This record gives sequence, structure tokens and C-alpha cells, in this order.
Amino acid sequence: MAGRPRFLCGVVEGFYGRPWSMEQRKLLFQWLKRRGLNCYMYAPKDELKHRLLWREPYTEHEAVCMWSLIEAARKQGVEFVFAISAGQDMVFSSAGDRLLLQQKLRQVAAMGCCSFALLFDDIDPCMCQADREVFPSLAQAHASVANEVYQELGQPPVFLFCPTEYCSSLCSPSPSQSCYLQTIGQELLPGISVIWTGPKVVSQELSAALLEEVEGVLRRRPVIWDNLYANDYDCRRVFLGPYMGRAPGLMPRLQGLLLNPNCELQANFIPIHTLGTWFQSELGSCANPDRAGMEMVAALGDSRGPREGSYSPQEALELALRDWVAEINQQALEPGWTPGHPSVGLKGRSRLQSGTAGGQEVVPDPKQHDSVPSGVDQHGPEPCGVAPGEGCRKVTSEPEKGSGSRTPNGSQQSPTGDGDQLATGSRECCEPSASLPSVAESAQSAGIPMATKTLLSPGHTMSSSNEANTSQNLLLPTSDARTGSGSPAQSLSSTQPEAIRADMPQTPPGTGAGASPGPPALLTDEITASSGPLAPVTPEEVTSSPTAAVTPETGSGPMVPLTPKEARTSPTSQMTSEEARTSPMALVTPEEAGSIPTALTIPEESGSNPAALLTPEEAGSSPTAPLTLEEVRMLVELFYLPYHHGALAQELLEHFRWLRANSLSVGVPATAPDACGGARWRGRAQSFQLLCAETCRLHSRFASAASRALLYDLHPYLWDIRNMLLAASAFVLWLDGHLLCDPGPKGTWGNCFGWCQSITAPILLGRDAEPWACRGGLFGELQALLPVGNSCDLFYHPPPLFPSSQTYLLRPLLPLDKGELYRMCRESLDCDPKVAEILMAHPDLLGDRLLGPFLSLSPEYTFVLEDEGGLCGYAAGALHAEGFLQQQDSSWLPAIRHKYPPDLGTGGPALGQDALEEAVLFFHAEPRAVPLPVLRRFPSLVQLGTAPRVLDVGASRSLALCLLSALRANGSRGVFCQVRDADGQQLSFYSKLGFVALPVAWGSSPGTQLLGRLL
Repeated sequence: MAGRPRFLCGVVEGFYGRPWSMEQRKLLFQWLKRRGLNCYMYAPKDELKHRLLWREPYTEHEAVCMWSLIEAARKQGVEFVFAISAGQDMVFSSAGDRLLLQQKLRQVAAMGCCSFALLFDDIDPCMCQADREVFPSLAQAHASVANEVYQELGQPPVFLFCPTEYCSSLCSPSPSQSCYLQTIGQELLPGISVIWTGPKVVSQELSAALLEEVEGVLRRRPVIWDNLYANDYDCRRVFLGPYMGRAPGLMPRLQGLLLNPNCELQANFIPIHTLGTWFQSELGSCANPDRAGMEMVAALGDSRGPREGSYSPQEALELALRDWVAEINQQALEPGWTPGHPSVGLKGRSRLQSGTAGGQEVVPDPKQHDSVPSGVDQHGPEPCGVAPGEGCRKVTSEPEKGSGSRTPNGSQQSPTGDGDQLATGSRECCEPSASLPSVAESAQSAGIPMATKTLLSPGHTMSSSNEANTSQNLLLPTSDARTGSGSPAQSLSSTQPEAIRADMPQTPPGTGAGASPGPPALLTDEITASSGPLAPVTPEEVTSSPTAAVTPETGSGPMVPLTPKEARTSPTSQMTSEEARTSPMALVTPEEAGSIPTALTIPEESGSNPAALLTPEEAGSSPTAPLTLEEVRMLVELFYLPYHHGALAQELLEHFRWLRANSLSVGVPATAPDACGGARWRGRAQSFQLLCAETCRLHSRFASAASRALLYDLHPYLWDIRNMLLAASAFVLWLDGHLLCDPGPKGTWGNCFGWCQSITAPILLGRDAEPWACRGGLFGELQALLPVGNSCDLFYHPPPLFPSSQTYLLRPLLPLDKGELYRMCRESLDCDPKVAEILMAHPDLLGDRLLGPFLSLSPEYTFVLEDEGGLCGYAAGALHAEGFLQQQDSSWLPAIRHKYPPDLGTGGPALGQDALEEAVLFFHAEPRAVPLPVLRRFPSLVQLGTAPRVLDVGASRSLALCLLSALRANGSRGVFCQVRDADGQQLSFYSKLGFVALPVAWGSSPGTQLLGRLL
């Protein structure tokens, strides 16, 4: 060997799932060069000929692709390391298998590759009978194969070996006492470097002291395979925070450090940018710096990062944010991208199925599964610590330290061509990986929009593309990489050898599309929403004054929601997002709490000139303007690191936890005259509403202004968070004045959460817990705080094929909503002119049929969905269905029969006539008795509906989630609904919410099914 190789620092593409394309890798090489990084390892687990079919040589076409990749790395000064994973089914004692392995590596060497890696991670630690007869231990078998290959290749200067025990947590009982590692250290030739991930698969921190033990047992300095950003173990998490948790002065203890980043290429800008900054700092602080590396650093200029030996994660993040904003907006201006309408080709195994009311959704491949190590509780995610050093937002919790990881599956993929791909496997899991686009020029030269933000009501500014966004105008064709990438029924987790991959709850396939000719499309499968505030509504207010405003008493009344028009002119809508963030605990006087409505507000959009500082007016007039620095910072803070939340995510969690814990102060009946407590709760709720609105607005801005590549990679994660915050925001509004404080055994908030916590409360895991024990990250923690958080099937559904930037408002019912809800019911019916004439004469007929009993007898359990065109959906319920139905039959129906004559529905066959006849029959027929066993097991009644223009499944499910959470919070353990057999859309939607047909005889209502689900 000519001498010790230089310190390797770069990325490794080693995750389970769809590999990156050749073009993406070439783009990655440019990024590595610009950030002063020098190494890339090719190790995609689901590239068939890397792992599953490792014995097969590359075809001529594949060899040309590989050669071009090696050559592209060489031109950028990046060390290309070709890795192969042969341990899954290799017979180590077989001369044939050894020969095939050597021939495969010699073929790659002939393409110009000079560096190699042999990976024996995530394999069965038991040897076959033939190997047991030859080798006394697995370690000796591995060392024998590695030494022979190393020598056959001429002892290349870079030859890496990944052991089966690649982290401290996999060693028994410890690294220094592991027989496997001791044998590897003794038997492996000194020129072979050993890969190590740290104390855990996803190591929270690395320090020189922690590496001393490893260096001693391996008899050489390790090469770190850093899984800090690996995300293929959880399909709901992506990590955008700065590189941190790695103590200064690590380089003397290492031979290299390779970062395994997110599966999504575009998500890795900040990870790679900050890794480069860390590497520059380490080079500067070493006693004997790598001169080759220092030359690369000098070429970058002094403005690219902190000075030598002074790495600060927060400073590195600020530099990376500015460069990322410039890169994002540069990509958005590239030819072929249309603002608000980027198009992304559909890939691989995603299937398009028709949803309801003209919507469409991605149905995941049935083989796809999410990976979870066996024995890990999936219900309650452990709360993450707030990111240390966050200077941009004020937070209260103590910081924790950074982390790193090798991981299991469930990731999204970037839109890439298939023509340049090598053979790709069908499994999807997680292990080491890496990638990233090319760095944009610095903010000083490119110009970054810095929007001065004013919070406005949702709907104040809408994308121009949204104004025409109806059921016929679908936006952004993009496939769901998480659910549509097509992974197999079982995949090994790179995080643990032979880890069992648990099935992720998936949305059942949809049924027919298109608007139903019946009454309003009762909850369609697709929507996009935004939350809003609410006031309690009494039956008298709804029936007697549909348009009367609610005026709560000063100091004690619940939060009053504003209509979109009112919110736009409300003084409270001018509160800035920074004010909401920096003063979340500011107390509100009783007078203020009673007189100031908690209006849902949204930050104005950034301006259209990426090189100019934008005024609020300019930003509001251009919804497709480039993303601003503050918006990108919000995105990073929502998806930070595996062991840390960003400031925005931490504040959302702190507010929601506090509001839930203190919700009895605004319950009914009031337990004590605690005006100050109620005022403080409402002030905190208002801050929470502002943050939720800001985040929902970010989703809309992101869908309008992001480039198609970035949108493809990150939209599913942001879409999940938006849907969760829509539900959480509306639920918090509902709590004020609707939560029952009865101390009895049923219907109490405390009992509800006592029951929920027995299943979903976060388990206080020790420091040795891996991050996949906290399923879902921010999404999972918010889910656990909802009363129905244990019902995982309510929360897992694929994102839409066509992301929409349309803004919605989700809130409880207001008295003035009745007229508009009735109009929505009437306009949703596609009918013959003769039927239309009848409806004009009786405009409330369909509304009375669908919503009349709920608005009159149970308005407190009604939520509405609103877009720029007005109300477009509802979710209505009755907590005690038995009493509700009795009251409906005894008082409401007799009164309504005088309003509509029984012969109103008679007539010849006509479009819409069946809906008319069904409504009149409902009013005048003998009341339908629901079987008593149903009422005992499913005590609550629900009804859901949306207008045909609602396309995004996320908001419609959030609407249902609000209603079910409200019912569960007041003690309900089950709900049921009544659906006609002919209404296939409704049957499909309810089935996707977990409702099942109840096997009970209901002879008094032919043609109607009872569906139920437990809460």
C-alpha cells in the first residue's frame, strides 16, 4: 500500500428503497465538490445486482452507465467507492461464490473504479452447515472472504469492510468484549478499513471518547457510517436540520465519515451543506490537516462557513438556509417549470384509482410495508427535545443533543428517469445513503426574498391557479413516493439485522369518480384544508336566526370564529407570526379574551422578485412568488432531526399539550368562577391557532412556489403535518365551551385521556432507544394528543397525486352557516329542470333532509369546511344517538311534516327525482328504529358530506377526525352512520375511515346499511 489514504468525507447511498438515478448522482457529485467533500459510496440496497442478485455481472448497457458514473465522480474530484452486499445468501466456504464475487468486482474495476467496499450488515448471523464445517466462527468466515478479495484486487488504497456488528448496541455484551469484533480486528488485513455507525444504529452523538473502545478492539481507526439523517425507517419523517451531535476533534480518531442522508435527494441540501461546513472546520482544527482537503476548502472562499475550528450548527444552518433559498428559487425558474403547475411523471408502482367527486388518490402497492423492529411499541412516540441553540424562536424545553443513524424503510423518491437506472429491487427499507443537488450561489449574489410577514385570514390571498381550481382543474401531477414506490411485503431493516417490517395501515382502494347525482357528495375522498375558529351554537340560534352573530359575554365567552371576510378586516388578524411565537404565554385579560375573537390567520405570501425585499402588499399580490428565507426556515423547523424538534414544532407541541391539560378551565359546566384561567387558556389557544394557520399557509405556498423536484420529495411530509394541524386547530376551537366537565364515570375529558394514555402515551425511553421507537416524529406526537390518537387507521392515507395550493378553513359551526350549508346541499344535486323547480320552491328540502336534525338538536358537534368559494363540507354528529333519535321523532319530524307535503316527491323518472323522493319519504314515513344493540355498542351518530369540488383526501379526513375527536373527548366509545346501498361513494369513504357494515337485522329500513366503528 502506497500510504494511508486521505480522510474520506462524503455521502453513502445505502438506503433500502428506490435508488437514485444516474443523473441525480451526477448532480450529487457537483454538490460534493462545491462543499469540499471528497467521497461517494455506491451501495443502494435495492439495486438488484448490488445485493439480491450480486452474483450476476452487469450487462453491457449497465456497464456503460456505471462507467459514466465513475467518470463523472472522477471529473468532480470525488472518490467513487463501489460497495457490494453479498452476505445475505453467500456460502463463504464455496469456491464458486468467492470466484463470482471477485469477477463482479474485477468487472467494476475494469470500468475505472479503484475503491471498493464489502458489506456484511443486516444479514443472518448464523452460518450454513457447509460454512460451519470450515470456519469456527462467522467473523473468521467474513475476514477470510474480505482478505482474499482485497488481495485479488491488488490491495486498493480504499477498501472498506462493514461488519455484521456495526454499532455498540449490536455487540454482545459490548464492543470490547465482542468475540466477533475481536476476531475481525485480529484477522482482517491492516489495509482494510472497518465501517462503524457509533453507539447506536442512529447515533445521537459521537465523541472521541466513544471511539477509543472501538479503535482498540478493531486495531484501526474506523470509518463512520453516519445515519443521522437516514429516514427510511419511518415514512412520516424527513430530517432537514443542521449536522450536529458530533464533537469537535473527531478526525484524528477516524479514517473517514460518510453521511447516510434522507432517501429524498432534494431534502439533503442542508445536511450536505452543513456536513461540508463541519468538515472544513475539522480540517482547520486538526494538528496535521489533510492538505488535499484544505485546498478544496480554500477554493470555496472565506464566506462559505465559519472559520477554522469553530463549527457551530446554528451558524452552519444559517449559511445553508440562505444558499438553499437561492437554490430553490433558481430551480423554480428553470425552463419547463410553470408556477403553481409543475408536472412530475408518474413512476413505478404507484397506481391511480378514482376517488369520489372527481378526486383521485394514490393507492399504495399492496406489497409496500413500513419497517419497525419487532417489539417496538408503535403507539406513543417519545417527545423529542427542542433543537439546541435555536436563536430564531423562543422555546421553553431543555435542549437535547444531536444524533445519527442507519435505518429501515418507507421513503419517498424523487422523479427520475428509468432509462439510466441499474436494475432495481422491489424491497424498501433503510440503511446508509446520501445525495443532494448542486449548491446555488450565495445569498449575497443570488438575492433571497425576505418577506415582511403580516398574518391574514385563510383565503385572504389565494393562488391565481387556485381561483380556477375546481374538480376539473387538478394541480401538480406527482406520484406518491412513500406509498407508491413499490416495496415488497418484507424488507430487512438496515437498522437491525433481520428486523421484522410491520405493515403500515393503508387506505383501501377507492371506488367510482365523478359527482354523484344524489345529494351533496357525502364526504368525498379528496380535499385540502385550513383550520379556523368557532363559537358554541345553541339549537335556538341555529333554527331562529341563521345569520345572527354570536356575542359572548365579556371576559367569559368562548372563542368566536370569524368568517373569512370578517377575518380579513379584523384587527387581530394583523398580529404577526413573530409576535405569536415570541409571546405564546402572554396572558390575556378577561375583557380581551371575551371581546377579541380568535381568528385563524395566515402569513402573507412572499413577493415575486427573488432578488428584492418584498413589501406585504407585493407578497400578497403574488401567491406564486419565490419562497422566502423565513418560509424555508419554518419548513426546516417542522422536520428537524431524529432526536430534536425545531423551534416551530416544539412550540406547536407545547401549546397543544398545555391546552389539552388545562381544557377543563373552558369546559361546561364551569367548575369554578375562574375567569383568569379561561382567559389564559384562550390567549394560549389564539397563539396555537396562529402557528397552525402559519403552517397551513406554508403548505399552500410550498405547493405554489416550489420547484417540481422539491415538491415531489417534500410535499407528502408537509401535507401530513397540514392535515394534522387542521384537525388539531379545529378541535382546540371546539373545546372552548363544548367539553363536558361532568365528574361522572362517562363523558369526561380526564377519563377519556386516562383511557387513551394507557395505549398511546409516550413511553419514557432511555438514551439507548433508537428513533424508530418514536413513530411519526411531530406528526406522531400530535396524533397521540388527540382523543382518537390510538386509532392509527384514521391517520394513514397516501397524499394526492396532484398537490393543490388551495387554502381551506376547518372550524366548528357558526349560526350564520346554516343558510350556506343548505345552499351547498341544494347545489350539489345534479337534477332535471323539473326537479330544480321543486327545489327552488322548497330551497331547504335537501338541507333539512341531510342536516336539519343535527343543526336543530345537536349543533355543538358540527364542523364545517370552507374554501374561497364558501362552505364545501360538513361533519355532523350526535353524542347520545338514542336520545337524539327519540327527540327527532317526537318533535322535529312532526314540525317538518307541515313544511313539506307528502305528494311533493311524486313524479315521473327524472334526474334527481330519487333524492327528492327519498327526502320526502324520510319526513313522512314511520320513524326507523335503530336496533338497541347498535345503540349500546355505538352510542353516537355521525354524518359526513362534502361538495363535489373538494378533491384532496387530507382535509376531508381531517374533517372527520375533528368530529370523532370531539365525540371521543366527551366519552363516546363508538359511532355509527346510515348509508344507502346505492351510494357507493359514501360506502367507500366510510370504509376507508374504518367503518364496517354491522351484521344486524334492520327490516324497517330496506336499502339502507348501518356502518359502525369503535373509537
